[in-house]
Amino acid sequence: VPQPTQAGPLPVHGAGGKGVRLGRRTLIGLGAAVVAGAVAAYLTIADPFAGPLPGGWTKHDLGDRVGVALAVPEGFVKDEPAEDSDGTVVSFTDPSGMVRIEADRDLKAEDVDGEIEASATERAFAEWEELRDGEYSWGIADTPAPKGRPRETTYKDREAATNTIVYTTSDGPTPLVREAQVRYYRNKDGDMYRLWVVYPGKGYFAEDGRDIARTVFETWDVHKL
Repeated sequence: VPQPTQAGPLPVHGAGGKGVRLGRRTLIGLGAAVVAGAVAAYLTIADPFAGPLPGGWTKHDLGDRVGVALAVPEGFVKDEPAEDSDGTVVSFTDPSGMVRIEADRDLKAEDVDGEIEASATERAFAEWEELRDGEYSWGIADTPAPKGRPRETTYKDREAATNTIVYTTSDGPTPLVREAQVRYYRNKDGDMYRLWVVYPGKGYFAEDGRDIARTVFETWDVHKL
């Protein structure tokens, strides 16, 4: 499994290399607790832009390297890429720092070491195995252990995968419960796409975060299926 990006807490952004890029920069600052049974065992990701965008949302094409378009709420700021970024990661953060959206892509043509998994589901399980017992370098505490349930889903009637990860931060003066929703898709060329939305924990803004995640995933549009 590729190693996660080593990066500092939000809003500092880490390296933009290959492999698992969503490290501490995204996971530390965001998320919420999951209600048991709230997520179905099998989900279908909606066709992108199937309906009008909610008021106050804007569609963004993230360019040829990331290879997707998606919508984010107005006011979200596109993060500056790391100096060593390869251009395959784009993220947006709410000015409050409470919600972060990150899209990335691993290109098969550049996968010289053969690290890209054979399917989206395999990638989802591989990342979960890395994180399930806690991961200090990602700012994820081992106690209580993170909770997650990687599973198959579909994207435009094609195989995809999803996970909802609930974890407690391992740094900072006060441990915080976070929630991250993740989607994975491997296209016919072997490129691996991933979309993370991470948002506040228990409390008033948890449902707001889930609502944002739902719309972001509904508008996620992979250019090359």
